[in-house]
Amino acid sequence: MKVDDLSQIDMRLLVAFNALMEELSVTRAAERLSSSQPAMSRNLRQLRILFADELFTRQSHGLAATPRAEQLHLQMRPLLDSILRLVAPVQLEPKTLSRCFSLSMIDPISQTLIAPLLNYLQEHAPKVTLKIQSLEDYSMDLLVAGQLDFIINFGNEAPANIHSRVLAEERPVCVVGLNHPLAGNHRISYEEFIRLKHVDFMLPGFYDENLPDWLMNIANPTLQTNNMMTALNAICEGPLVMLGGRMLAQYSPRVEETVQIPFAEKENVLAVPIRLLWHKRYHDDLSHQWMRGLIDQFFRTLM
Repeated sequence: MKVDDLSQIDMRLLVAFNALMEELSVTRAAERLSSSQPAMSRNLRQLRILFADELFTRQSHGLAATPRAEQLHLQMRPLLDSILRLVAPVQLEPKTLSRCFSLSMIDPISQTLIAPLLNYLQEHAPKVTLKIQSLEDYSMDLLVAGQLDFIINFGNEAPANIHSRVLAEERPVCVVGLNHPLAGNHRISYEEFIRLKHVDFMLPGFYDENLPDWLMNIANPTLQTNNMMTALNAICEGPLVMLGGRMLAQYSPRVEETVQIPFAEKENVLAVPIRLLWHKRYHDDLSHQWMRGLIDQFFRTLM
């Protein structure tokens, strides 16, 4: 007999045999499996044909197993237990989980999230480690290729085969240094805004999909960079300002945010969602689900 020939065997017969062996009664075996006595008797007839043995003989107080039945039960019960473990729901135990999760995100998100997340993992999942990479133009390719577990990024859309979850939203603010003339102000007009010296922090996804017309008027920014420390140093040490999210103000103690830019609301500049993205290949992975929940939990707490 080959493995493929097992398709001709009804698994329910093996379960019925196990119940008959342990109950030594057709009636009790039927009750145990929520079946009827005639149905269990039919199972017994089929089992006798399958194993070419009488398997059980009747006696005054039930059934007596034949030597062949006893031998079969010794072999079969461990197999049934193995199948039961195979199909049972997987249980995750964070204390013993050993896995490295790789994440890509911009620095302000990393600075906000990673320290408290690591502290939690040290206590509750000490064998779990993190690998953090800066967000790059090719990060999505790495996610698709399985070289990243997660991306945390701004944006409204997720590519095909990529799942996403909104963690928070960022509204645009004018970010200035503590010594800037606008520090402490809570309103700035459109005219004031476009006259300022600007840093263009090339943040992937932040305005890719709804770049407002008024932002296009900042045709010649004083500095363009995709390096967060460079952008912040330029703001903190000089007269430059930058359009960004509130998270930037939390990133450096030398930065103050000008909260209200009413013209942005007038031009219908909506909040930009911060999304957690992962490939569908990991969508049902239990440890992946656990980490997604942790990131969501800590993000909402910190924001």
